[in-house]
Amino acid sequence: MAMLQPGHAAVLQPGHAAAVATALERTGVAFVWAVCPAVTLPNGFEERAVSGGRGTVIRGWAPLVNALRHRAVGWFVTHCRWNSVLESVAAGVTILAWPMTADQFVNARLLVDGLRAAVPVFWGGVKMAPSTDGLVRVLESTVVGKEWDGELGDVAARTKELVEEAAAAVREGGSSWREVEELAQELRELG
Repeated sequence: MAMLQPGHAAVLQPGHAAAVATALERTGVAFVWAVCPAVTLPNGFEERAVSGGRGTVIRGWAPLVNALRHRAVGWFVTHCRWNSVLESVAAGVTILAWPMTADQFVNARLLVDGLRAAVPVFWGGVKMAPSTDGLVRVLESTVVGKEWDGELGDVAARTKELVEEAAAAVREGGSSWREVEELAQELRELG
């Protein structure tokens, strides 16, 4: 199952939303899609998804941390804001990167090219709608698993490594733990 939340700050344009909806219908991927209330989806899409038992659309805020930690969610289509990245890593859910604006492109490149812990969905941002065929290819090769190969297996393995590294960082004695302790000590010294 895929969790989709391409960002609340960026309202998906009709072309973006239509491409995603059509790709979800063509692939039959099970999904939860969190969108801004203002997003226009194709007529009947939400009803068909629910009646077909494949997915649901949440308009407005969604409990992302809880959703990502659900055992059914294996993939997260995200805009790659840093909080979303951290939440996905902490939950052990592999990222499908779709940056929209600003630092999201840098974050996505770090995940895809640097850490090799994410799969790119589309690099066009808010100004360019993705092709439905391109989205279908990504969903089929990842969520549906029709073309699971060595590279995707490596991405999933790297995601598991990041989960372990993140957990180690926040344990007592870990790097994040030490940084917080040092900050607290410096603040105490300031009086």
